[in-house]
Amino acid sequence: MQNNFTTRVVLNVAIVEMVQPPPEETAHLQACPQFNAPNKTHEGGKFPWPAHTKSLVLYAFYIGYTFTQVPGGWLADKFGARPVILSSIACTTLATALFPVMTQKFGYLAAVGLRFMVGTSHGFCMPALSSLVSTWFPPKERPIWGGLAYAGTNLGTIMGNIISGFLIHKFDGWPVAFYFWSAYSGLFFLLVLLLLFSFPDTHPYISKAEADYIRMENSGNRTVVGRSFKTPWKAILLNGPYWANIAGQFGHNYIYLSLVTYLPTYMREILQFDVANDGYFAAIPFVALWIMSLIYSTTAPLIIKCTSERAFNSVLGAGSNVASAAIVLGAVYAACNRQLCIGLYIFSMIIKAFYYATLPVNINGLSRNYGGIMFGLCNALGSVSGIIGNFIIGALTKHKQLHEWRLAFWITFGVCVVTTVIFFLFSSTERQKFDYNEEELAEMQNS
Repeated sequence: MQNNFTTRVVLNVAIVEMVQPPPEETAHLQACPQFNAPNKTHEGGKFPWPAHTKSLVLYAFYIGYTFTQVPGGWLADKFGARPVILSSIACTTLATALFPVMTQKFGYLAAVGLRFMVGTSHGFCMPALSSLVSTWFPPKERPIWGGLAYAGTNLGTIMGNIISGFLIHKFDGWPVAFYFWSAYSGLFFLLVLLLLFSFPDTHPYISKAEADYIRMENSGNRTVVGRSFKTPWKAILLNGPYWANIAGQFGHNYIYLSLVTYLPTYMREILQFDVANDGYFAAIPFVALWIMSLIYSTTAPLIIKCTSERAFNSVLGAGSNVASAAIVLGAVYAACNRQLCIGLYIFSMIIKAFYYATLPVNINGLSRNYGGIMFGLCNALGSVSGIIGNFIIGALTKHKQLHEWRLAFWITFGVCVVTTVIFFLFSSTERQKFDYNEEELAEMQNS
């Protein structure tokens, strides 16, 4: 996940150096003119893209990302996660390497197409990871190891923001960041090729005792390559707790993807950071998110033992959507106070970190056999929020004024409240009936 997010967020940092600022961008029109010192003028890039074109380039990723979630989950559940993840990394590497040359030659249409390709490639990966969690980790260990795996998204955001900003500033050009991350992704492909395998039974480096332990703990999983099963689509789509999980995921994605995409823009256009500091300060909240997600994931079993798994997922998981959205809203009302604004963003991410040990792992509790497919559909519908959220923010913040950003994050807060209420009312942590095979159902009836 770390590799995915570095290639995802590099554009979010580079975009402010690619696009020409509008002619009317002068000090008296800026939200925080006190930061507009004469030696800090922003020259921008050579692309004369209006705001709606810039937004299209940014959210083309999420359009592609949405369409391949379900196929990615189905392929991973049936054939294993390894080939799905390797294919995803290979396509991401190619599209990222081609982005600078193709965009400079063919303009925004090439940029949109290649970012759509990156999103399409990434869409296969997340549900494949969910399938991997179902296959490799026993239920009692999933909040720990699943949370750590999903937290890799934050490490990628940190590295993508800081290193991309540094490279663009150091070499005075945005293309170098794309070339760097494409090379990094190529090396990551080799690492995955050598070390990642779909099933314990097919891994050449673990002991038979370890493979037997995993198989016994995951007695409901069929760890066979090319396993044959029929997906109970109707039962899944009519399942109330599953839709509650989708609602929680939608709320998380709405606020998280909005910040991943637009926080560097906010830092640059409102708080007037230069490109080097822009990447650095935009990464700080995600450093807090990553560190705290590791802490919460490792302490999750203790918290669940003291409360309950449902309370843990509802209050600390879905509830963190509302709390973090409220704090982000407060950060926008901090106006031009840079220190307070960044501090509130950091605090919001500390609260948001509970997500990684709760909502995505909860899918694996609802189903042992269809975790990849269910996570794929859940994340696909949740990712629609990335398209909607990015479109709304891009449409509302054309003039780069604080009142526009405040309205955008009031909408974010409302979305998080509604989706969290749905999760509170209808969620569950129990394995659902459609997930049991005939032998298990007969055994349950006999007992």
